Amino acid sequence: MSGNSFISIRNATIASVIAGVILLAVPVLKDYVVSFLSWTWSGVVWCSEALIDSYSLPGWAWLLISILTLIGLINIYLAIKGEPEEPEFKSYVEDLMHGANWRWTWIGNQISNVWCFCPICDATLVYDDSSCRFYSDVNKTDFICENCNRTVVASISGGDKDYATGAVKREISRRIRTGEYKKH
Repeated sequence: MSGNSFISIRNATIASVIAGVILLAVPVLKDYVVSFLSWTWSGVVWCSEALIDSYSLPGWAWLLISILTLIGLINIYLAIKGEPEEPEFKSYVEDLMHGANWRWTWIGNQISNVWCFCPICDATLVYDDSSCRFYSDVNKTDFICENCNRTVVASISGGDKDYATGAVKREISRRIRTGEYKKH
């Protein structure tokens, strides 16, 4: 006997056993299915009779009142439960770093809109990262206050404007992780 004929005999035997089990279960399951469908139909009939039966209000009005009551109860529950409390670090939106005041916002748990301001006059600082565009021994970004006689307020070494704001974001994250932000 070859291996293929053995496999086909085995598969036919398994299929026959499964078919026999299914055929044994069908009469038993039929009774359960019929009783379930009968129960479901009686519920549908009861609901339809309840909606068209005569009350002091029509059934559709009771249905509408019930739905509005349910919505009101859900709103009351949500109001009592309240909003989940924001993490404490989300109130941390400003700090002095690299000689400038840095401010940012939170979107979810991500730092966003990071920018610096003059610690003297609170003007928005402009950046100069021209040293990063050409060959230079020093790659840095200077942040300059136009209101304070174009003085360099902050300087961050290592790269252009994107690198500088990234460095500030990393410093903010470090201060949050270590709890250092609570001291400021």
